[in-house]
Amino acid sequence: MYQLLALDLDGTLLDRSSRVTKQNARAVRRAQMAGVKIALCTGRHLADARLFGEQLFAPADWAVTVNGALVSRLDGSEIVLSAGLDQRDCRTILEVCSRYASDPCFYTAERLYFGDGFNRFFDELRRRGYHMVSRQWDGAVYVKEMADWEALLEEKELSFSKAILYHRDPSVVDGMMHALEATGRFELAPSVMYGGALKNVEVNRKGVHKGRGLERLAAHLGFSMQQVMAVGDSDNDLTMLRQAGLSVAMGNAPAHIRAAADACTADHTENGVARAIERYLLEERI
Repeated sequence: MYQLLALDLDGTLLDRSSRVTKQNARAVRRAQMAGVKIALCTGRHLADARLFGEQLFAPADWAVTVNGALVSRLDGSEIVLSAGLDQRDCRTILEVCSRYASDPCFYTAERLYFGDGFNRFFDELRRRGYHMVSRQWDGAVYVKEMADWEALLEEKELSFSKAILYHRDPSVVDGMMHALEATGRFELAPSVMYGGALKNVEVNRKGVHKGRGLERLAAHLGFSMQQVMAVGDSDNDLTMLRQAGLSVAMGNAPAHIRAAADACTADHTENGVARAIERYLLEERI
């Protein structure tokens, strides 16, 4: 019997307007009332996870954020795992960006630091009609020059969890990925959108991913991974889908994600999460 439900956000729990629908929220609440623990598992930071947690009828219990670099209660009161990038990792990422005439976006647990590349990425998303609700801009810091990035890395109190790299030319993103992969120090989760017209890559420390974070959370709660049901749609969900006792891919997921899952549900615009909860989690409790 599944005791922990792991839900990705974008393209999974959220609709095209970056909202949790009433149907999804109602199904999540029913799972909670049946005794199931809920974990929001996302590449976003903890502040964003809380934002979407507030759209549920009752807050989720736990969050696996920044692709598994931080595992904590949704309110941040209890930390199970913190495994961010170290100083050497950040400098390597910055050097690769400089080599490819790009710049990074670095995440902490509560905010982000971005340059022109990330700004152009969101401009392109908005141009294509993609609506992203987020609190990240409330605490976002624009970093203009490479020298400013260098100065930022000298601030010892900052702890970066992950990076996102983007370039208008997807082949440049591929080049940055290959350069980082060659170091053997990173987990890389590419994201391809609009048939390949847009591409970025999320960068975490080696061994840090949603699967590991979810595994640590399950152990903390006294569950095995066989007692976990995970739902997702993207490359950064693959590790948790492969490790969960039951993995469910969204109908909007690419073919290789659907192939890696045990089951598939409807599109995120058709309340696929609610349908998966009803079919695979609540029916077993009848």
